[in-house]
Order: sequence, then structure tokens, then C-alpha cells
Amino acid sequence: MELKQLNKLTILLALIININAFSQMKMADIENKQFSVNSKTQKQNLIKISDDNNYSIYYILDRRSFDLKLGSGISDKANIIFFSKKYNKGILTLFRQSIYHKKKNIYNITLYTGSADNYMFVSSMAVLDKDFNYEYFIKYHYMPPPPPENEVYKSWITIQNTKNYCNLIDIDLKGNAIYENINDILSNISKVPKENSFEQKCNSVIYDIDLKDFFPEKIIK
Repeated sequence: MELKQLNKLTILLALIININAFSQMKMADIENKQFSVNSKTQKQNLIKISDDNNYSIYYILDRRSFDLKLGSGISDKANIIFFSKKYNKGILTLFRQSIYHKKKNIYNITLYTGSADNYMFVSSMAVLDKDFNYEYFIKYHYMPPPPPENEVYKSWITIQNTKNYCNLIDIDLKGNAIYENINDILSNISKVPKENSFEQKCNSVIYDIDLKDFFPEKIIK
């Protein structure tokens, strides 16, 4: 009898762990993710590469990266969207990818975060609404707080509404932003002030070069 109860408890714990695992997603989850694209049959600009009851992951197709000779490959940038069904919003990031032209019209893609320890390849991100319009900017910081104290570094993200570059909020992190749960990041959106009358001069937390060279001007589904 005790053995049966122990087995039931083990199964129950396993189910709880699995449910909890599926209800969470981190940007780091795309590390070494592989998939293939058929450049001839793929008509949409967004490719759903992962999907469950809680999250979807989209790959933004840039056909300029697919101008490769058969049997050749390149290392390039990749725009990835982590979409939360709970908040009906997505986080747009920029990571690394390797593209290999395997056979006619077929390209194999492997994704990498490009992060080293607490540094990110590009620390700029954006929050998209349900229609994939830019709604907020996110900047990940990893640096010593002023004044520097014996090489002690701090991690945090700054979230800012794109309609008013004065309104922002800083959220402390324990480590690299890629290891934060997507929903935990998005839960802070409601904390961003709608107005900030104390700032005289307001600027975007994302550099212009990130928006021009790294992120699409508009996401077309």
C-alpha cells in the first residue's frame, strides 16, 4: 500500500514539474534550436517555430539571407519573437543564426543567443502588442553601479513606452535577461508610468542604429 502511494506521489510530482516547465519560457530556450525553411513554399514573413498553450516563438524571415549557393552557409542576425498568450504581447529580440543551403530551396537554420555570461549580443529589445506593433522598448544593462565598487556588476532592464520617451521603469535582475521568464518580464509592463512630468529632455532607451539596422521598421505577418 505504501509503495503504491509513493508511486502516485512520484507521478504527481512529475506532472507538476512538467506543467510548470511548459508554463515558463526563457529567451535562452532557443539556444541551438534547429529548423528548416523552404524558400519556395514559405510565403509568410513570420514562421512559427514553437507553440504550446502558453507561448509561441516566431522567426522573422529575411529573404536576403537566403541568397546562398547550394552547399554553402553563413552566420547572420536573426529576429525572434517570444509571444505570451497570457499577456497577449511578444518580446522581439535579436540573436545569432547559422544558415546552410542544404538542397534546392531548403535552408537549415540554427539559432543562438550570442550571449556570453551576463553580456548580450544586442541588449535592445521591444515589446509588441497583439498585432505585432511596437509598444514598448526594453534595454538590458550589465554594468557597475556608480561609483564602481570592486568590479561588482549589476543587471537590470529598463522598460519604456514608445509613445512617450520620458516614461520608463528599471527592473533589477539576478542575471542575464535571457534567463528571465518571458511572463515575468511582461508582468512589469503595467508598472511603466503613463506620464513623467519631471523629465525636461526625453530620449529613447534604444539606439537609433538598433532600430535602423537590427530591427524591422514594421513587422509584416
